[in-house]
Amino acid sequence: MNIRQVEVFKAIMDAGSITGAADKLHVSQPAISKHLKHLEADLGLDLFQRMGNRLAATAEAEALYDQIIRTYQGIDHLDRFADGLKHHAHGEFTVAAMPLMAEHWLPEVAGEFLSRHDTVSMSLPVRSSRWIHDAILNASIDFGIGLAMDDDEDALREPLLSLPLVCLLPPGHPLKARDVITPLDLEGENLITLSNFDHWRFAVEKTLEEHNISARRRVDTFTTHVACELALKGVGIAIVDGLTAMSYAGAGVEVRRFSPQVQFDVFLLKSRHRRLSTLVDRFAEAVVAQAGQTQTIVMESVEGYAAAACNRCE
Repeated sequence: MNIRQVEVFKAIMDAGSITGAADKLHVSQPAISKHLKHLEADLGLDLFQRMGNRLAATAEAEALYDQIIRTYQGIDHLDRFADGLKHHAHGEFTVAAMPLMAEHWLPEVAGEFLSRHDTVSMSLPVRSSRWIHDAILNASIDFGIGLAMDDDEDALREPLLSLPLVCLLPPGHPLKARDVITPLDLEGENLITLSNFDHWRFAVEKTLEEHNISARRRVDTFTTHVACELALKGVGIAIVDGLTAMSYAGAGVEVRRFSPQVQFDVFLLKSRHRRLSTLVDRFAEAVVAQAGQTQTIVMESVEGYAAAACNRCE
């Protein structure tokens, strides 16, 4: 049984006659009859009972037709699936992110992307930058968003954001009268620090040491959002990034720029030795594009905190 015989048989079943099948396939009636005869010979079955000029399908013909319809439906589904691949509508991928980026920012990017690709699945583990680097090396994720590791040369680093640090002051804190917080202002203050941002912590501590400032590390926590919540509860001053601070501005805490400016860089991280799918590349492009817009918004917000403080003082 070949493809042409299947096509002729389906046309006969659909049309109910050889004449109808010939018209549908734009061939002669003798050609249709010839293909049908060869098909019956190959199968060793009578597919139709001849009643003059009419054909009556046998039970075997009905069963064969049912399987052919299922096959055609499968081919139609395959065509649609292939078209979806062409337009990146199918697939699944895994992107890991540090908590800072996974709390609000990345879900917004992912939500917009997935809304345009409703048959795509995504996994989003939230882990430390060290875990992300290890996952890239063992190919358990497609790419990650986190801080760079000095000892990892196998990861490609594409800059995403350069985030300045700001101070979140508890409600009613005396330093709210300042438009900018300096190391001298932190003398004797309770600080909320971050345990998973070594570069960040060292930069802050180095700045304080250079000015001979003694501040108390009251709480050490893993995520910036926890640090902000602790500041909101009056535990101490949280030194966090400008992006996280945007979520808390106006929520009761006072946000101030930290001077001298200390900032850290967030990267899109992927393996040097693995080629990503077109779908993953498209999502990475969406992440990079959104990061560019976010960078501008964060910097404008940080400058705005000082201006707002000055206006209140006046």
